[in-house]
Amino acid sequence: MIKTITVKTSHDRESLYRILSDPQFVLPRLFPPIKNVQESGESFDADGRFLAMKFNMHGNALRGSEIVYVFYLSAGGGKGQGRLTMQLMEGEINLRFQYEGWMQRVSGTFFMDKWFSNFADQLDESVRMERIKRKI
Repeated sequence: MIKTITVKTSHDRESLYRILSDPQFVLPRLFPPIKNVQESGESFDADGRFLAMKFNMHGNALRGSEIVYVFYLSAGGGKGQGRLTMQLMEGEINLRFQYEGWMQRVSGTFFMDKWFSNFADQLDESVRMERIKRKI
């Protein structure tokens, strides 16, 4: 499964880079079933429940010219792996999500389209609030 979206933003690249590099900010907003994210250096662990099934996501946040979240997802014997890439441009963010595994059959395009659309619609305001909170 590959999903791409471009999100318009009014925030500067430096502020976006700091905030979107934080898995505790990005993951629950992009994937609403995620309820808990813990970070340790560049690694993260997240868990939640989707359609009554508990799942765990483990991965790394790689910060370079792009922000890349590489992860493994497991739930009840099902496994998968994916990659979320964010390219920050002036005035917009290009997101590319690639995934292969059990969630592909379960979430399909309906949930993913809705989650990405909501993320795009709410991102500018969420970043604004986060900038206030972090005093950026």
